[in-house]
Amino acid sequence: MRCGKVLITGATGFIGSRLCERLSLHYRVPYRALVHNFGKAARIGRLGAEMVAGDLDDKASLSSALSGCDGVVHLAYGNNAGRAEKILLSACREAGIKRFVHISSMAVHGPNPGPECAREATATIGRYGEPYSDAKARAERVVQRAIDGGMPGIILRPTVVYGPYSPFVTRIVQDARAGAVSLIDEGKGVCNAVYVDDVCDAIYAALETDRGLGKAFFVNADRAVSWRDFNTTFAEMVRPLPRILNVSADAARAYWRSARPSLRSNLTALKRLAMSSDFHDQLATVPALRSAIRWTKVNLKKALSADRVNALKNIGAEHASPAAWTAWPDQGRIVREDFHLEFSNELAKTLLGWRPAYDFVAGAAVTRSWLEFARMLES
Repeated sequence: MRCGKVLITGATGFIGSRLCERLSLHYRVPYRALVHNFGKAARIGRLGAEMVAGDLDDKASLSSALSGCDGVVHLAYGNNAGRAEKILLSACREAGIKRFVHISSMAVHGPNPGPECAREATATIGRYGEPYSDAKARAERVVQRAIDGGMPGIILRPTVVYGPYSPFVTRIVQDARAGAVSLIDEGKGVCNAVYVDDVCDAIYAALETDRGLGKAFFVNADRAVSWRDFNTTFAEMVRPLPRILNVSADAARAYWRSARPSLRSNLTALKRLAMSSDFHDQLATVPALRSAIRWTKVNLKKALSADRVNALKNIGAEHASPAAWTAWPDQGRIVREDFHLEFSNELAKTLLGWRPAYDFVAGAAVTRSWLEFARMLES
């Protein structure tokens, strides 16, 4: 199939913006970008892209956006996964869309998939109790039911997508510039990295070919790397070289379990706030409180022993060190980097006629050029 105009949802995101650039400058395919927030559309706006306001919750806006389109690339991800896809697919049926390409994720197989998930024919999708995985799985199930019901569609499951503007990359560089980058379990996890242009090429192939209709495909590089390689490659682009710290995945999970809100944690936080010098400084900007705060401090020092005064000061100080609060990786990183399965891309190469153009060394080199251009690195 040769697609006419294509509607892109999620066009202002990391992958969506790059897809718009590739459609304009490389593939030469007409497209329309569905934009929820025009404040985030500067990157595609410079392309002279056709942009229309719309919302995945608003079928009327979707129907208007689909007018004159033959295909849809659905990249948008929101808080109403599943419901949004139902609304969009309903509008697509009414508009007579000839090709629906849904960009899912390897996350549909959960945070700890078994070896059966390495290939599409045996991969399973379930419910995992992990918000992102469950949301992506819910959305993909809705799309698959529509495809089974006659919607001409293809599902793509990209893995860890990196490149210019990638939040994975910018997070590492920002941590490195702050002085330290952490690894989870020495970075032994498997990173199924794929360069963003290879994902765009897979999307273009899914729009153009009639082979593979109705199927789902992994989109990843021919070889995975370790998370140590991924993190340190970008961290070591920074000068001076940052420290490389190690964090246990089990310890990080335990930390986040203990960080869940409770009466005790709320009281501790309030106590920490009450002892915070920054908080006192802000209160002191209120004229009516300034003298009261000064009087309280003076009289507390008179009434309490020196040891007790120092102990009170240390309540805030013991939690004030940035290292104590920034060493723990967020929960998304724990899920991604404590990962032990390498996916196969053979089905996409066989049926879509797609082949990744970048290994990790080549993709990292292009990304470095952008980091220097963006002045995140010294050139």
